[in-house]
Parts: sequence; C-alpha cells; structure tokens
Amino acid sequence: MRALRFHRYGPPEVLAIEDIAEPVPRPGEAKVRVLAAGLNPLDAKIRAGHLRWMPLFLPPPRGVGCDFCGEIVGVGGGGTERHVGERVFGSLTSFGRQGALAEFITVAFQRLLPLPPSLDAELAAALPIAGATALQGLVDHAQMVAGQRVLITGAAGGVGHFAVQIAKHLGVYVVGVCSASNAEFARSLGADEVVDYARSDFSARADRFDVVFDAAGASTFASARRILTDQGIYLNTGGDAAAVVTTAASAVLAQLTSRQRAIVLAVRNRADMWQRVLQLVLQGAVRPHVERTIALEDVADAQRQLETGHGRGKIVARID
Repeated sequence: MRALRFHRYGPPEVLAIEDIAEPVPRPGEAKVRVLAAGLNPLDAKIRAGHLRWMPLFLPPPRGVGCDFCGEIVGVGGGGTERHVGERVFGSLTSFGRQGALAEFITVAFQRLLPLPPSLDAELAAALPIAGATALQGLVDHAQMVAGQRVLITGAAGGVGHFAVQIAKHLGVYVVGVCSASNAEFARSLGADEVVDYARSDFSARADRFDVVFDAAGASTFASARRILTDQGIYLNTGGDAAAVVTTAASAVLAQLTSRQRAIVLAVRNRADMWQRVLQLVLQGAVRPHVERTIALEDVADAQRQLETGHGRGKIVARID
C-alpha cells in the first residue's frame, strides 16, 4: 500500500510516499481503508521532532497524520458494534508510528465513530483534533456562557474557525484576529468584530475580555493579560515547546499574583470529544470549512503553508 512516511526528523522535505505492507488488525482493532485525512499543525510538529521528548513517543520511521475518515474492510476480533463495510471517522494517537495518510490503517474500536449519512468524508476528516481543541478550550476550560466576550487569534485557521462558531453558538461576543484577506471569512463564521493583526495591536485594546483564545500562538499571557478581565482566562494551543513552557510558567505566576488564569491546551483527542463536536455539526451550529482537497503528493507543500500560520479552515488529503 502507499503511505506517507519519514525516516528522520526535519523539514517537509523528509516526507516521502513509500510502498509498505498493509497492516493487519489485532483483536479489538478494525482495518480501515482511508478515504480522507485531515491535516493539522500537530503533524508538522511530530515531523520536526518537537514531540520527541514525550514519554512513550516512538521515533522514526513513522507515518504522518492523525485525523481520518474511511471504510472498515476487516476486523481483528473482539466485541464491537463496528462492522465491515461501515464508514467511520476518528483520529490516531500521536504516539505510535502509524499515520492516517496511508491507504490502510488499523484502529482500536474505541477510536472510531460511525459516519453520519449527512456528512461527507472530507468534512468528517477535518473534525477531530481542531474541533475538539476549540470545544475543550471554550467549554471545558473557560466554561464560557452567553454574554461573555472572547478574543480569538487565528480566527480563520483550523482551530480558530471552529472556536468562532462554537463561541457564537454559546452566545458569546467574538472578536476575531486574522489577516485582512481572511476578514470576510471570519465574519461569515459569526465574528462580531474582526481585527487585522498587521494594522492593529489587539493587546493594546481598551476593552476587556473574559477569554483570550490564542489559536495562532500570536501572543503570550504577559501581553494578553492587559486585555483580560480580573478573572479572565488565557488559552494557548502550544504552538511550540517554548510556548508550552512559557504558558505553563505564566499559569503559576497568574495563580500567585492575580485571579486570572493561563492554560496550555492539551487536547483530549478521543471519541467522546469528537462526538460532542459532531453533535454541534449535526445541529447546524458548526460547519468545518475545507479550504482545499489535495493528494498525498501535495502534503509536504501543504505542511509548509500550515507552518506559516496563514491558513483558512482545514486542508484535507484524499487517499482513494
């Protein structure tokens, strides 16, 4: 089968399409023919070696990608409601060597959700990590409610475009920060105000926010706290190791010096989170935006684009 892989950490050039043996499902696993795989900044971080220090993280050779949608073509045994011929979606863990950007993958039953007939493969593949990150940040950590205010950086990006929609569903006033070229897109998602980061310093605003959701890694708690309310929350998606360390240190500082909070978002990438995001999609409250669909051969270039931080919505690779 064809699979996108890399044998050493490095830039997108280390990625190559290889012919490898098809995986065989073990008991408790399904073999899935991948139809579409969603790209995430996490994929590039893994490829670049930013996660190599994590316990249990397996080094190269490795596949690429986590989010997927596909069709079950085999099961390895064990009790499950899943069956051959069923279309499913989900996300692989980031620790193993397998990648979703391959013709076939094996997936634990508990990491699969049935694909609703109303949702196509590309949209489903765009959901898990980005949608869960936005939901977890706004609902589980910040516990936002109607009437509050949030400022979202990277409002047009993968996580950001979900965050804008979820916040509006909650009845929150949304200020989105993005490039001028994405301003209309951010407004179409529901943003009440849009700030062009190239022309205005959002951290110098006179108004205050209950939450600053830094989906673009464009600020720090030190700069964002000036526009937070006394009990405001700064959420950072951890763009790199430095951002994680800085935000973690800020969390301690915030506890000691104020009632504000700083939180590093470590997404709970699992089925119960994807199910919650899926319900918002089925209700019509959220719709994933797939900016473009690409082939395996185009993934390296797409990762370069994601690393610039100037994306709009999601990029999805078709595997079939």
